[in-house]
Amino acid sequence: MERIHKLSAAFVFAFLCLHFANHFAGLFGITAHEQFLAAVRTLYYVPLVEYAVLAAFAIQILSGLPLIWEIWTKKKDIIHQLQAVSGLVMTLFIVTHIGAVLFGRHVLHLDTNFHFVAAGLMSPDWKPALLGYYGAGVFSLFVHFGCIAYDIFKKTNKPAAWLCLLAVSAVGVYVTWILLQVYSGQLYLVEIPAEYGRLFRGG
Repeated sequence: MERIHKLSAAFVFAFLCLHFANHFAGLFGITAHEQFLAAVRTLYYVPLVEYAVLAAFAIQILSGLPLIWEIWTKKKDIIHQLQAVSGLVMTLFIVTHIGAVLFGRHVLHLDTNFHFVAAGLMSPDWKPALLGYYGAGVFSLFVHFGCIAYDIFKKTNKPAAWLCLLAVSAVGVYVTWILLQVYSGQLYLVEIPAEYGRLFRGG
């Protein structure tokens, strides 16, 4: 099960590199974000690629949950516990995030672009909950990676292993903060189109 989890992780990691690059394009404005999104969608929206990405995430979740259960039932060390908790948070985030995107695209017939995320983070009613939701989702990813880095170095250099865990987690804090700033309109003026704004106004 662990081998399957690692193999699918390689594919997921490649997707996440593009996905985060798209988010960071938002640092240069909405136009830059949407231009990058349009470019990567020429790859994302190829049916074979899209189904492969969804399958990889499904395999990650289905293979990861038994590993989380094993860590908890065998009461493994604190790093494994941290890896399990961050993995569970990621699982919940991935399921709801992908579900929301698919619902937005296929049911609401909206372009799931910059404004699809920003509309919630700029809504007074939804902002506190969504800051926590997106913050936990992004930060848990980096904590999970940090635990993996720790596991790689722990047998040969324990101090380096701890340094990797702390460094990757610290980068996660910064990345999370930056992305929340971008999507909550703190870096530049963001005007939410009516079709997105009404999603968080109840009509």
